[in-house]
Amino acid sequence: MLLSLPFLAVAALVTPPVPTITESAVLDAPSPTTSPTFGMIVGISGDRVIAAGPEPARISGSVGQVATFELEPTGSWRTYKEMLSIDNTPVGNLVLGRAVLGGNSLLVSDERRDGGNSCIVTFERDSSASGWKYVGRLQPLASASEPAFGGVLACDGSIAAIGTVDLRVLGEAPRTVQESPKVYLFKNGPEGWKGLGFLQRDAALKPTFFGASLSMSPGQIVVACPNAIPAAPHQKLVTGGASVVVVYRQTAAGLWGIDGELTPPPGNPDWLGFGVTVASDSNTIAVRMAKITAPAGKVFVYRRGDAGWNYEGELAPLTDVVPGSGWGVALAIADGRVILGDPSALAGQSTGYLGVFARRDDGVWGESVRLRPTVPVSSARWGVSVRAEGTRVIVARSTSEREGVVPGGALVYNLPPISQLPPVIPVELVPASSAPLDAGSGAPR
Repeated sequence: MLLSLPFLAVAALVTPPVPTITESAVLDAPSPTTSPTFGMIVGISGDRVIAAGPEPARISGSVGQVATFELEPTGSWRTYKEMLSIDNTPVGNLVLGRAVLGGNSLLVSDERRDGGNSCIVTFERDSSASGWKYVGRLQPLASASEPAFGGVLACDGSIAAIGTVDLRVLGEAPRTVQESPKVYLFKNGPEGWKGLGFLQRDAALKPTFFGASLSMSPGQIVVACPNAIPAAPHQKLVTGGASVVVVYRQTAAGLWGIDGELTPPPGNPDWLGFGVTVASDSNTIAVRMAKITAPAGKVFVYRRGDAGWNYEGELAPLTDVVPGSGWGVALAIADGRVILGDPSALAGQSTGYLGVFARRDDGVWGESVRLRPTVPVSSARWGVSVRAEGTRVIVARSTSEREGVVPGGALVYNLPPISQLPPVIPVELVPASSAPLDAGSGAPR
């Protein structure tokens, strides 16, 4: 079901203290869904949007559902009548734990739970009933042991970056921990996807979680390497070397070189999870830092200047928002603005938060507009996942029979021009770094 709705609403005089926008469209799956969290995964590329949810393979064959929507020239959204499934999935695998759209490509994780190498299933857009045709599977070399291959994905349509850090919770089994995990790169060409090699950090730096989160824009790959990642209650907390977010840029020769290394600002010595989530465009990077040992999060912004990457400040909530443990668990960047989600935050009388942060001319960041749904959403999952491109923002609307959200899908928001909004409201002024970060010798500029 597709609903056309007005996108701009006037905020209440006191709460919230910034304008609000409501969805321009509600995208629902075309038929009943089977994943209990369908809609938790969303994606956007050009005129296409997807919605999906993780699903275990209880029988071999076709598993999972990906709903696809396409923006028509009239401004309405078309729903493809069939949902894409992943074929030839062995019993016990988990499909759609990750999915990403890039250009005309869709990449979907097919995760093995028996210790063997997982893989990524690739599709290209076409005019079939599902909107997709199968292309192939991306895998590491047979000689490599990569059971968590595909646990993190990023793609710009031409290049795919595939992480190998183990984020899985496998019953009572411990996670696989590698001394120096790789981020594999693949390139899409006329003959399909071909391996390019991998990015890897010096093992002497103890980069245990290199690739725990990834973000891409054309010619740039952002690879996070936190000191630790959240562990399940039964899992031992494992720590690596110092937290860092590494920015790679592609040279004219097609090689990838380090363009900068982002580190947390001073004063956060016991926050181990700098980089558990990242979002980026060519000039801006938003980094979530989780405390790991306690339920708390912060989000920092870095921007690229003539001399390299500079820290610009922290994205802090306004006075009507009480952040929860998930502050910044969802991050996206659209039109130079950072969209920040927290499904555990209290915003006025509601649980869940999605705010848009913008930068003033003086370099100060603050919330400029807030996203609000007019249709039922799962109270525990509003703000859990968001993707953006241009000025269009796609928000997860996961299924919840108890709350009347069936079958699940996504909400579409269109950001108004910054010129139409009042100046951003800063909560806490954090001065920019006076010295740019050292990108290292030979880094491309």
